[in-house]
Amino acid sequence: MKLSQLLLIILLPAFAICQQKKSETTITGKITGKIPETIEYTLPVNGIDYFGFTNSVQPDSLGNFQIKLPLNKTSFIELSTNYKSYGTLITEPKMNYKVYINTENQENKFIVTSKNEKGQQLYNKIPNRNMIVGEGHFELQSQAYLKDSVIADIKQKTEQRREIEIAEFKKLLKNKIISKDFYALVQTDRDYFYKGMHGSVSFINYLNTAQNKNALTKEQYTELWSSIFVSNPITNPELLSSPWFFYYIQNYLRYKELIIEATSTASLAELHKQGLIHTHNINNAKKYLSGQQLEYYFAAYIYYEAINKNYEKELIALFEQFKTEYPSSAYTTFLEPLIIPIITFHKKQVEPLNEKTKFIDNAAGINSVKDALKGLNGKQYYIDIWATWCGPCKAEFKNNTKLYQLLKSKNITMVYISIDKESRENQWKDMIHFYNLEGYHIRANEKLDANLRNLYGNQSMGIPWHFLTDENGNIIKKSVSGPSEIENLEKQLNETNP
Repeated sequence: MKLSQLLLIILLPAFAICQQKKSETTITGKITGKIPETIEYTLPVNGIDYFGFTNSVQPDSLGNFQIKLPLNKTSFIELSTNYKSYGTLITEPKMNYKVYINTENQENKFIVTSKNEKGQQLYNKIPNRNMIVGEGHFELQSQAYLKDSVIADIKQKTEQRREIEIAEFKKLLKNKIISKDFYALVQTDRDYFYKGMHGSVSFINYLNTAQNKNALTKEQYTELWSSIFVSNPITNPELLSSPWFFYYIQNYLRYKELIIEATSTASLAELHKQGLIHTHNINNAKKYLSGQQLEYYFAAYIYYEAINKNYEKELIALFEQFKTEYPSSAYTTFLEPLIIPIITFHKKQVEPLNEKTKFIDNAAGINSVKDALKGLNGKQYYIDIWATWCGPCKAEFKNNTKLYQLLKSKNITMVYISIDKESRENQWKDMIHFYNLEGYHIRANEKLDANLRNLYGNQSMGIPWHFLTDENGNIIKKSVSGPSEIENLEKQLNETNP
């Protein structure tokens, strides 16, 4: 073997390592204010960015952290803690970024220094850029156009907003302050966001038709809905780089199902009742998507549904199906931690119910809080208003051990009132079992629900809602802390029950 060949073999691994390091994008951060336990950051897979596919890094005691990412294309990176965004980075391969996060100053909470720093600053000022909120932003932003009855007006207004947002980036590009790749990603992001908003306007008009509250006729919202997939098709490979990909595709699938296939909402409701709606939705996606698009949508769909913690057994089967169809998928590692609790949830159901868990009798005839508490023989009652679909409600339950100890020491009786609809009766009972909720339980009928909203003082009652009553159901404190703020709750209880 020639010496040159031998040297090539010896040096090749070192050269490969060197090349790999050069392809890394480095984010160096500094946190001021309250330092969180971890900083979560999205991990673009093939340039695709989704709020659920994340890794995390632990800041040191001074708030310093570092993230290294092997990027092969310009990508969005979202930095957050517990789905609360600090800001968005538009990152390019082989570049270094310095990020400053202030957890106590909202006006100056996220600063980036890099080659494109003016573009970073500009992008983070866009009020609807936060992908963690997701489709809610499509629908939230579309509210401003739900009374418009002329398609041209909706298009004109939204185009003006898009042009205003993109104009400053055009100036930065013209003056070579941001790169072409940076600008192209922002442009795709804004284009698909506003077209997605058109889709939401159409979808909400479709739903409002049943109650005659639609501003657009069926012909109008169908025309508006179909037009976005002509100007901004789902086949555009750049769509995969947009944080709005999942929500845009979801809107497209709704259009295909509800408008083109004319599937009735009643039949979809029946599938939901049978526990087959997620399987149906994935099968529907398979009719129109393929390749990377389908793999990503399938994974994102499972994630999005699993984080709601409704613990549908159907998601377990879909996850197994996903692993079979995509045995080497990079997304599997993000899904597995969400599926394990669902498996645990269903194993829990075969265990005996806690003897301290009691259901209030004759629930159908209980029309007020006072009715619910009659005959329970408590001196005071701590009332927890919740629902199976309420994420913050369920997050409170992990602190229940301390809550029950505190209430017992104060001789206060625990009562849970769920505002779930009758269709979620089984889910309600299963969750009580899974979370081991000790105390009395009732699922509110329509009159009890109305009574609660009157007591709250707003028909849009916010939950979880905790309050304290006397032995007759008269409210002593209209709002008290939940179990996650046990020390504050103890102070509040001491004021009424020293």
